[in-house]
Amino acid sequence: MGRNAKPFLFAILAIFTTSFVALTVYDPRLVKFHVVDRFKDLTYPAPKPNHVDNTVVDALLRDTQIEPPVNDTVAPFSPHDERNFIMTEQQCEASFPGLYVEIERAVEDRRSRPITLDELESVKNSTYGYFRGIIYNQELYVMRLSEPNFSRGFATLMAMHRAIVTSPEPLPNIEFTFNTADYIDFEQPAATWTYARRSNETVNWLMPDFGYWSWPEPKVGSYNEVRLKARLADEAIPWEKKIPKIVWRGATLKLPVRLALLNQTKGATWADIKALDWQSAESKEKNLLSMSDHCHYRFVAHTEGHSYSGRLKYLQQCRSVVIAHKLDWIQHYHSLLVPDGPNQNYVECKRDFSDLEDVVEELRWDEDKAKRIADNSVKIFRDRYLTPAAETCYWRKFIKGWRSVSFEPKLLDEKGNLRGVPIESFILERRTDWAPYR
Repeated sequence: MGRNAKPFLFAILAIFTTSFVALTVYDPRLVKFHVVDRFKDLTYPAPKPNHVDNTVVDALLRDTQIEPPVNDTVAPFSPHDERNFIMTEQQCEASFPGLYVEIERAVEDRRSRPITLDELESVKNSTYGYFRGIIYNQELYVMRLSEPNFSRGFATLMAMHRAIVTSPEPLPNIEFTFNTADYIDFEQPAATWTYARRSNETVNWLMPDFGYWSWPEPKVGSYNEVRLKARLADEAIPWEKKIPKIVWRGATLKLPVRLALLNQTKGATWADIKALDWQSAESKEKNLLSMSDHCHYRFVAHTEGHSYSGRLKYLQQCRSVVIAHKLDWIQHYHSLLVPDGPNQNYVECKRDFSDLEDVVEELRWDEDKAKRIADNSVKIFRDRYLTPAAETCYWRKFIKGWRSVSFEPKLLDEKGNLRGVPIESFILERRTDWAPYR
């Protein structure tokens, strides 16, 4: 074999491998979750995707790369800021006005009744999903946990850690508890951090949920992964090619609101609604859709679960119209949801979905309105308020707000020992007490 033959063969092999991987990863016709069989029962044929390759990926990522500031002035938020974790408080305020409504509400509620150490001690530490920690001198420490609820608590801690260590300004020392369950014993009067609350549950402080870091158990993936795949899906299947139906997948959990959705859409030609049985391989093989698969549809349904449902932020990554029943549960950014008017960014229907057919048919008939709502959703949520940068800004404002109505914690106990385990060690051991090499 000649001296130049081997490099030539390697080049041919590299081109073939790259082409195969690009097709496997990005062509919806070949990816397992995108098999054409998923669309075999639809009135409309599976959309033919545009070509999406690594050139498109590079262009999308380049559009969101951080750009260094030219001077000390506060520049308007741009796509390049979506992963800018080093915003100052002034920049955060200018970039995400209206994001901090829940923090302001919680602070005002406790301004005349500051949070005390005794109050934190009263929070049940045996509750499912319980965590307790300290932030001290820009360091995160974990004091205690009880049944961490899969990876949720660890994801939340890592998101907090990122917000702390990337802060260009000092953050106050605080002590706190949080809970990762879908809902907790709301009878308790003590303030704690949760993912969602009902309107009458004013004692709870709303933090971003675990999915903004990652949700690995159902293979949803990291948040950045979800965002990238949604963008790629929209590149492959732009609005004019999207399936003009409403889509939903999920376990019913015997919840009335989810059963109502199934009942109202049974046999409907304008809907692709199917229940999943996570214990059934056949159900997952036939009916499972990835989050980016949902972006192939013009309309995506959102339902609550045992309390809130974490899927909403994922659906809002698609250039599709989110249709949700009237929500009982509030998350940290829900003040930004607009159900009507020129800035409408989602559609609200009745909780029993009895008007869903009329809602969908109107949007199918008025395509300009549907496209405007989908575009508004992308502009407000995917491209701004649901970016990693926005989440980081929220965490820092959240920490400062909590400290403004609470107490200065102590890092050491009466024996001079640290009261918690530094996050760097805790996240590896996932426990707060252990013997060396055991």
